[in-house]
Amino acid sequence: MNPSTPSPPSPLYPHDTGRPRLRVTVVLACHALPGWLDETLAALEAAPFIELALLRSPPAPARRQGSLLWRCLYRGDRALLGSLSSVLAPRPLRPSLAAAPLFDDGALTRAVAATTPDVLLCLGRSPAPVALWPLARRAAWSLPAEACHADGALLHLLPAFLRGEAGTVSGLPVHDDRLGRHLLLEPTDVSVAQLSLARNSAYQLQKAPAQLLRALRHLHRDEPLEALPISVPRPPGRLASLRLCLALALRGLRRRLPRLGRLERWTLAFRRNGHPLRPDAPDAHGFRCWTPPAGWFWADPFPWSRGGEDLVFFEALPYASGVGEIHMARIDADGQPSPPVTVIADGRHRSYPFLVEHGGEPLMLVECAESRRLEAWRPERWPDRWRAVATLLEGWRIVDATLHRHAGRWWLFACVAETPFDDGGREFNELFLFHADDPLGPWQPHPGNPVVRGVARARPAGPLFEHDGRLIRPAQDCTLEYGHRIVFQEVLRLDETTYEERPLGRLDPVWAPGLRGCHTYARHGRLEFLDAKFLVPSRTARGAVPRAPDAP
Repeated sequence: MNPSTPSPPSPLYPHDTGRPRLRVTVVLACHALPGWLDETLAALEAAPFIELALLRSPPAPARRQGSLLWRCLYRGDRALLGSLSSVLAPRPLRPSLAAAPLFDDGALTRAVAATTPDVLLCLGRSPAPVALWPLARRAAWSLPAEACHADGALLHLLPAFLRGEAGTVSGLPVHDDRLGRHLLLEPTDVSVAQLSLARNSAYQLQKAPAQLLRALRHLHRDEPLEALPISVPRPPGRLASLRLCLALALRGLRRRLPRLGRLERWTLAFRRNGHPLRPDAPDAHGFRCWTPPAGWFWADPFPWSRGGEDLVFFEALPYASGVGEIHMARIDADGQPSPPVTVIADGRHRSYPFLVEHGGEPLMLVECAESRRLEAWRPERWPDRWRAVATLLEGWRIVDATLHRHAGRWWLFACVAETPFDDGGREFNELFLFHADDPLGPWQPHPGNPVVRGVARARPAGPLFEHDGRLIRPAQDCTLEYGHRIVFQEVLRLDETTYEERPLGRLDPVWAPGLRGCHTYARHGRLEFLDAKFLVPSRTARGAVPRAPDAP
């Protein structure tokens, strides 16, 4: 193979073998598609377990949604999406879609029947013509013309958005034509962007290709479908839209004013020789904060003891560049850090240095989501010079990869952005699990992927550990904001077929004055570390930017 040719993405699900492919017939009733729907059809075309038939019917007119003020408000909102605008932006039909045969209603029924579908998807008409519903053996779902338009919002998110709630339930909305009701496929807890309904819609719809494929994969495996009945509210009228404008202005002031002239600054908190934190009643008493030098923040601490030395590896981010590096500091007998040394700084954002012992020496995983690769590193010279030795997973934006050895196998937990769009790293709320005989792989995806869904507990927050005979997984609750609190989950079952966990306790950001978040807990022997987020004056945080010395 040409080394410049990119490798195929690492599989996130086990291969489906020994089953006939699921027959899916798509009836397309529109001339253009928003980006998310175009990518959804591309995913159906590429799925190896699907036999796809594409048909077209005359477009149905889209109904106007809400008042003129509401439509103007939403369009202005959508214009401010930045990189996320590609999720909603219209695209012309690709050649494979435009070439699909076009039928009127009478001929369409015969054409659909000839495909003998297991699942019928009608895009642009909802509900689909009555004659089509009985032709699908497993399911008949549809989307209205409004959903196929760039200005179509996810109205099931509207009530939570209007009330200013921090979180709600979302998924892929479809109309079940047989049952005559709206469903959310693959429902999960999500956070709510407080100032933009268009942003909420884009955050959720970027996941639509993966969510539809997961629902179809359940049908293909004869597994229960994960779906939630919902009601879809009407879009706001003129007076409701005016009240929303005023509410958003006040909401924006409440959110922005406390941050005027201030920056978020992460720092590390350290404790040695204390009673280890109890996951069912976590208490951060005795942790001492280390303040990073002006111009930097420190986060994602991972302690390590070797050769009589206590050390900590962590992300160090200079405000000037916004590009994280991996630094290392030694911890003296008084619990004070030595001046940090740069371990990895290659111009790409690096974070979450995760260490395990393997083959008699440390092995380190380092997050670099922008490279769409998860690499393992070995020390060329302990502890300050490292080199990449293996690629564990690739083809996806992967964050907070966490290794653990259990029952004779290695387990890899990681949040993966299973989307064709670049979501900017905000909504990593799905935890994927992989297993292998060796931490260098090859890695096999767990059949339950994603094994945990939900913004309140999916994202890892440090290494798994045992406490009183129980296996504990620290996780992040990012409902209110990224890195708000740590929640501790007891792992009840971890094997090659099943993953189960339950909540034990949570560490709220109240253990230090002015604290706004904490999102990593790591212990190694007698060492314990947290990180902590504060709002500090911009002048104090930025300051000069002294560089950590590179390893000699």
